[in-house]
Amino acid sequence: MPLPPLPSFSLPSFSRPFSSAPAADPSPLSPSSPSPSVRLVLDAMGGDYAPEETVAGAVQYARATGHTVFLAGDEARIRQELARYDTTGLELPIVHAPDAIHMDEKPAIAVRRKKDNAMVVGMRLVKAGEADAFCSVGNTGAVLTAGHMVFRRIRGVHRAVLTLPFPNLRGLHIFGDAGANADCRPEWLVQWTYMLSIYAQVLLEIPEPRVAFLANGEEAGKGNRVVQMAQALMARRNHIHYVGVVEPKEMMNGHADVVVTDGFTGNIAMKQSEAVANLIFKLLKQEIMARSRAKVGVALARPAFQATLARLDNREFGAALLLGLNGLVTLAHGRSKRDDIYHALKTTAFLVEADMLNRTRHEIERLLLIASQTQEEPV
Repeated sequence: MPLPPLPSFSLPSFSRPFSSAPAADPSPLSPSSPSPSVRLVLDAMGGDYAPEETVAGAVQYARATGHTVFLAGDEARIRQELARYDTTGLELPIVHAPDAIHMDEKPAIAVRRKKDNAMVVGMRLVKAGEADAFCSVGNTGAVLTAGHMVFRRIRGVHRAVLTLPFPNLRGLHIFGDAGANADCRPEWLVQWTYMLSIYAQVLLEIPEPRVAFLANGEEAGKGNRVVQMAQALMARRNHIHYVGVVEPKEMMNGHADVVVTDGFTGNIAMKQSEAVANLIFKLLKQEIMARSRAKVGVALARPAFQATLARLDNREFGAALLLGLNGLVTLAHGRSKRDDIYHALKTTAFLVEADMLNRTRHEIERLLLIASQTQEEPV
């Protein structure tokens, strides 16, 4: 008897924020009842399986929620995919974006040169107030470039940060930077602790999230020069729940609710965690298949396997948030299929309803005000 395949699990419903504890009974694609006024833009041409899977996910999402999903991209190809489904009563307008960014092009350069690509066109729709947020499955560098071109950064923000919920032994923590900024400055890391704390308050319902920097040890002073300087800056601040530095093992044990690092380290840490999890389950499958008695036990252990996979599989959390821009932008994995697109849109709508953009703006304004009234350096 083979091991059960990797299942896909849904985000928690919009009726409650994400819990830091693992869900007891995750169910895929369970309909929710969010506000009918949310308008999202989806980059229908992004990802490895566009536009087939992106359009399918958008149809699925619009049918479940009644929300409007603008489909940005090649109109003819999108219309061809929509024709496969009964879209009666669904709000799925197409926004034609003729320029395509190919795999062999440098994304940052291509986005600037081809300004009628799906990312830029879709973000312009949000900037014009015709939609509330933009979701992409495209290249991270291209999304980052387009976001800065169209929205610009929130006043006072050094750099936008790519952040996402990440599983640990206790439930979830907010992790960033996940790959937007390979080289960083200490003050950027410090500022991100405040921005990601807002995200943790919204997503995990934690009033005062425990904040830490990722380092190669748990003692103060560990880490490279940037992390050490960030620790020194944090030591002079007392209006955030800073708990110091954590090693990867403390991070995975849930010793912090927010973990901040540079984008180079963060992207590697994230991918390494995914790779190790996949390796463990592949090895486990090999050993079970090599033993007849173990095969019999799989049926009994199936619920435990599924529950463990649900806690490790970060696809259930939908999409990463590009935080710090004057517009709400989310980014799903490039290998996303239709169920993943559904969850990415669901995450994006949750963040719209939670007023994540204005919360971030108010926090940055608060920090600038504190700095102006004290001897504290502005973050």
